[in-house]
Amino acid sequence: MPDTSSPLRRALLPLLALTAGVLGMSAIWTTAAILSRSPLAWLAFLAALDMVLLLRLTGMRPGPLRGMAATAGTALCIALSYWLIAATQFGAVLGLRPLESAARMGPTLASELTRLQAGPYDTALLALSLLTALLGAWGPLRQR
Repeated sequence: MPDTSSPLRRALLPLLALTAGVLGMSAIWTTAAILSRSPLAWLAFLAALDMVLLLRLTGMRPGPLRGMAATAGTALCIALSYWLIAATQFGAVLGLRPLESAARMGPTLASELTRLQAGPYDTALLALSLLTALLGAWGPLRQR
């Protein structure tokens, strides 16, 4: 059965779903990491599964495009979460709110703060979550 929906709907709905997924998962991840005082890299797997599920629910067809979209959403969620975690910790020292600190913090400081709290185990988990997003969203190329 051919897809009769408009090209705008086919592009806009997955983009909105990814945006909601990235923002929501980043908020959950940042809150949990701040409360536990640990980066909680395993939450990247939940972010990857969230992106895969959201894209599937929008009706986006399995394949390379959906795989790349899920991987990009997961990578953005990882970057945003780690940035906000570092900004919250740094802002607490200076008496700034998290979003004020995030706006003032540069990429060098954010990467250094992240490097100090995350080890090779965390890096491996983040890489595996990106692979999970790619393969999970790619899915079967043919429907049976």
